[in-house]
Amino acid sequence: MLYALLILFPIAMAASSFVLRKQAGLAIVLGIVTIIIQAALVWWLPIDRPVRLLGLTLVLAPLVRLFLLAFFAIAATSLLVTYAVPHGENYIPVALLIVGLIGTLLLLQEPFTIALLLVSAGVIAVLAIVDLPIGSPGLVGRAVIATALKYLVLMVMAGVMMYMAFVLITIYAPGTLPGRVSPSRLTLALMVVGFGLRLAIVPFHSWLPDLAEHAAPMVSLLVITVINTTSLLFLVQSLQFFPIIVFENDRGMTILMIIGVITALFGAALAVAQDGMRRAIGFLLVYNTGMILFGLATASSDGLAGALFEAFSQLIATTLLFVSMALLERPDGRPGNVVRRDLLWRWPVAGVGLLGGGAALLGLPPLSGFAGKLLLYEAAGRQGGIYLALLLLATGMAALALTRLARERLFGAPEDLAQGERIELLGQTELDRPAERRLEAEPRGMALLTVVLLALCLAIGLYPQPLLEAIQDVVRGLSFVRV
Repeated sequence: MLYALLILFPIAMAASSFVLRKQAGLAIVLGIVTIIIQAALVWWLPIDRPVRLLGLTLVLAPLVRLFLLAFFAIAATSLLVTYAVPHGENYIPVALLIVGLIGTLLLLQEPFTIALLLVSAGVIAVLAIVDLPIGSPGLVGRAVIATALKYLVLMVMAGVMMYMAFVLITIYAPGTLPGRVSPSRLTLALMVVGFGLRLAIVPFHSWLPDLAEHAAPMVSLLVITVINTTSLLFLVQSLQFFPIIVFENDRGMTILMIIGVITALFGAALAVAQDGMRRAIGFLLVYNTGMILFGLATASSDGLAGALFEAFSQLIATTLLFVSMALLERPDGRPGNVVRRDLLWRWPVAGVGLLGGGAALLGLPPLSGFAGKLLLYEAAGRQGGIYLALLLLATGMAALALTRLARERLFGAPEDLAQGERIELLGQTELDRPAERRLEAEPRGMALLTVVLLALCLAIGLYPQPLLEAIQDVVRGLSFVRV
C-alpha cells in the first residue's frame, strides 16, 4: 500500500497544483507539503523487503533511501526559492512529476523499465526548460528552445543506447556455448555512450553548460541534481545486475578511467576560459562528473565510496550554487546590459554562498567535498601516479576557474562607493537630475536558506564519518567491486 501511495500520490498532487498554478503561493505550499509526505513515506518503508506491484519488483535499498531523502529536500528547497525568484507557470507540477517518477524509478529492479522511465523524466524536464513565468509578456527565446531540443534529443538517444545494451547482456548466457563471442565489450561501449549522454561526459557534455546558461536556475538544479544523480545510481545498479560487464572488460574499464580523467581536465580547462557565471558553473559540474566517473571506473572500494560520497556532496554544493546564483541575478536597478562585478558587496550572503558552493564542489577543506575527493585521489594513486597527477591538475585548474569567477563577478569595486561628488550645473532643476537607484536589502528568508546550506556543507566536511560509513557498507555489498 505504501509503495502504491508513493507512486500515485505525487501524480495526483501534480494535477492539483496544475489547476492552481495561477495562485502561486497556494501551489508552492501544496507542492512542499506533497514532498514532505513523500519523504515520510520513504522513511516508513521497510528496507530490503521486495514487493510485487503490477508485475514489477520494488525494493528500497539503504543507499536509495539516503539519496531519495536528499532529492526530496532539494525539491522542497527549489519550491521555497520560487517565493523570491521568478519561476515558470508550470514549474511546480513538473517538479512534482519528476520527483514522483524518480521515486518510482529508484525502487524498481527491472533495468528495461528504468531506462524507459529515465527517458520520460527527460521529456518532462523539457516542459520546465521552455516554461515562462506567470504573466510573462515575452516568448520563449531561441537559445532556450535550442537547449531544450538538444537535451530532448540526447536523452532519447541515451535511452535507446541503454536499452540496446540491456538487450545484449540479457541474451548472453555465459558457459552455454563455449565458442560464442562475449558481447560484454559492445555492451560496455553502449552503456558508456548512453550514460555519458545523460551525465554530460566528454564529448557529450555540451548540453549541461547550455542548460545552466539558458534555463531557469531552479530548473537546472532539478535536472542536474535529481535526474543526473539518478542516472549515476542507475549505472551502479546496472553494474550490480550484470557484473560480467566489469569482469570481462579490464581494458574497457581502463579506457573508462581515462575518459573520466579527460572529462575532469576538459571541464576545468573550459571553466577557466568562461566569462559568464552560469557557463563557468556548468563546466565546473562537468569537471566534477569526470571525477565521479573515474571513481566508478576503478571498480575499487575506495573509488566507489569516493564517487558515491562525492555524488551526495555534489547535491548539496550544486543546490547552494544555484540558489546563490538565483539571488545574485536579482535586478538591482542597473540596466540589463551592464556587467555587474560587485556582486559580493551587493549581495554578501549570496556571494559567500557561491564561493562556498564552488569550494565544496572542488573538495577544498573543510567543506563537504573534501572526504570524497580524498578517497578519489587515493584510488587514483593506487591505479598509477599519472592518474593522481592529472586529477590534481584538473582540480587546480578548477580552483583557478573559481578564483577567476570571483575576481570578475564578486570582488569588483562597489558601485555606490565609486561615485564621486555630484556637480551641480547652472540652471539645473530636480527634473534634470537622474533618479536615485533604490537598492533593496537581501531577502532574509533566502539569506537564511543560503546560510543553512553553507552550514550543511561545513558540517558534512567536518564530520563525514556517518555518511561515509553508510556508503562504505553499501559498497562492500556490491558484486562487481575489485579487491
